[in-house]
Amino acid sequence: MPNSVQEKLYYKMPVALQNILFSIYGWNLSRKRYNYWFHYHLARLKKMEWWSSQQIEEYQNKNFVDIVGHAYNTVPFYRKWYDESGVDVGKIKSLSDLSKLPILTKQMVKENQNSMVSTVFKRRALIKGLTSGTTGTPLTIFQTKEGLSFQWAIWWRHKARFGLSHKDRHLTFGARVPIEQNQLRPPYWLNDYFNNRVYLSTYHISEQTVKDIVTFLNRSHFDFFTGYPSAMYALASLIDEQGLLLKNSPKYIVSGSDALLPKYEGLIGRVFGAPITEQYGMAEFAGNMSKCEHGIFHEDFECCYIENISKPQRLLLTGWGNYAMPFIRYEVGDLCTVSPTICPCGRMSKGYSSIEGRLEDYVLTPDGRKLIGMNQVFEYAKNAKEIQIYQPSQNKVQFKIVAGNNFGDMDKKALEREFRRRAGIDMKIEFILVKKLQRSSSGKLKAVVSDNPNK
Repeated sequence: MPNSVQEKLYYKMPVALQNILFSIYGWNLSRKRYNYWFHYHLARLKKMEWWSSQQIEEYQNKNFVDIVGHAYNTVPFYRKWYDESGVDVGKIKSLSDLSKLPILTKQMVKENQNSMVSTVFKRRALIKGLTSGTTGTPLTIFQTKEGLSFQWAIWWRHKARFGLSHKDRHLTFGARVPIEQNQLRPPYWLNDYFNNRVYLSTYHISEQTVKDIVTFLNRSHFDFFTGYPSAMYALASLIDEQGLLLKNSPKYIVSGSDALLPKYEGLIGRVFGAPITEQYGMAEFAGNMSKCEHGIFHEDFECCYIENISKPQRLLLTGWGNYAMPFIRYEVGDLCTVSPTICPCGRMSKGYSSIEGRLEDYVLTPDGRKLIGMNQVFEYAKNAKEIQIYQPSQNKVQFKIVAGNNFGDMDKKALEREFRRRAGIDMKIEFILVKKLQRSSSGKLKAVVSDNPNK
């Protein structure tokens, strides 16, 4: 990210020069992602997704044992932690031994980042990155060059299921585009010529900009849209309300980065005129799931093993795609619903019908209950564009609402009714209409923001 002096110079440049600089940045990303290893892994992934259950089990068992041994022998944090926890790594023979290993939390990673990198690798040869930081301070992640390409191959294998290629022209709803915050006229997007993509700044989607954005989209062609579904929903809502028409529909919409709510999916699909698919992943490369043609999330077993424990079922992720910084039994705070039947798509990998919530995003009730999945409450306010719950204390919540044209008392009553169904009658509820909701530094919209001192 440029410093303040560079930013000032950059913002004064002609748009054509900004696009060139942004494309050079894109070229640097492209050479790291789409190299020999990317094409090698993508080719084998397209074959492996049709493996039998026995092949998958054997593959995961071997890779699990290998990554545990590697972590213990070469990662200072794991050696110390496992020794202190009484883990005998020599007795870890298969995935059936998972419960012998302790659970890794984000807080532990934050406190031990420097000792979580394998000593096999020289740090200057690794690729350094950050997580999105939606639940607190971002984590610093180190990856091998092959590991990064493997991760991108996993993500593009998902898109390939729907006839898409990394060479296709696409529109990204991104939150890190270097466009000046107070820019009042188009373009609100930048071209990355090396990756055949356009970045649309999610911070510049508003009633004042929507017509310019639609005009741009209607004189452009994109094979697919990708990015934050909450941002796509914001744009789709404005297009719908102002009676505008998107004439050039993409082939597909690929959702990621935050939750694709049913309310979002319906409007986005209708306004943009394209079907939607979704994938679940993270910068840590601890685990990944991708939807198939039948809308089921499939575990990307080639890079990870995903556990689901207790009720509601929490996800624990063990990845072997990145040997530089392994994550073993990593709890990210997300919940899942296991698909009870074999998927009709024919893939034998483990399936999930839904992934939702982050355990960090909860309302704490006066009687000490932690309420998750609060975005389900929002579905009952039909005339609200976006909603966020803010909890300043244990006895009070505020619904911060970006209202639609017909938002009124009926919507407020629906929100209060559904909230009280889950939280009881003891909390004070306030409604505050706002023009914009608080997002994380990466652009994600959190359902709950809490300053509750008792949390």
